[in-house]
Amino acid sequence: MWQGLLQAAVSGVVTGCVYALVAVSIVFVYKSSEAVNFAAGDLVMAGAYLGLFLLTSADANYAVAFLVVGIAMFAVGVAFERTAIITIVRRNAGRTRDAALIPIVIATFGLSYIIKGLIRVSPYSDDVYRLPTVWRGPPIFIGQLVIPRQDIVVVGVTIAIIAGFWFFFSRTLIGKALQATSQNARAAVLVGIPIGRMRAIVWAVGACIAGLAGVLLGSKLLITPEMGNIMMFAIAAAVIGGFSNLPGAIVGGITVGVLQNIIGFTLGSNVLAVAPFLVIMIVLVTRPQGLFGGSSSSVKKV
Repeated sequence: MWQGLLQAAVSGVVTGCVYALVAVSIVFVYKSSEAVNFAAGDLVMAGAYLGLFLLTSADANYAVAFLVVGIAMFAVGVAFERTAIITIVRRNAGRTRDAALIPIVIATFGLSYIIKGLIRVSPYSDDVYRLPTVWRGPPIFIGQLVIPRQDIVVVGVTIAIIAGFWFFFSRTLIGKALQATSQNARAAVLVGIPIGRMRAIVWAVGACIAGLAGVLLGSKLLITPEMGNIMMFAIAAAVIGGFSNLPGAIVGGITVGVLQNIIGFTLGSNVLAVAPFLVIMIVLVTRPQGLFGGSSSSVKKV
């Protein structure tokens, strides 16, 4: 029993790393626009299917697949911001700050349905797929724990992606400008930061992270048109960490992954669909600001 729980928890850490990436994508966009990107889950799916095409039909390796998926999803994010978000912001110029929030959220739902529609008319939508294994070979044994080599790759790449973006945001001028924009857009304008360009980069980086998460997830789980449902697990991760806290999103993602596997092991796989909603409700009731948010007195009251 205990051995099975430990094995489930270790496997949950791997899945949780991917959830953490998607949660970081959502939180990053939220910090700059205060809008939740509900297309993040389907951007993950798009990244997985594009990776599938590159690795199976185009005979590319994983290095090329990550590069192409990252660039393609970055371009999707820029195109979405330049066509939809900027139009919404301009039409609501001069109104209250929250006036554009609902239209932006609706626009992300529109992007989600566009991606789903494109995937469903593709020849890949008829079957269930899984990306090729990155690191073949027998699993690694630590005591009685069994760790597939693929899981080590997933965790390692996740750490590398998070470390890369941490360096970008903390050590580069563009990264610092993005942080300033997300913290106080009006002050950023006063010091000469181009807000429009920064907003485009925010949506592009968010889409890029989601797409890369899709390649990682596709190597561990099945690729289907319903793969975008990972969005609920990412939302749960963001809620746990505090919706505006990037490190909290990482911890929240791993927490959700571990809880999901433990719940599935103890109560059965049928409960997995309810797990993210249960986690969200418990956190909202007990600590609505999240584990890494401010004090409860600082949470906005509705």
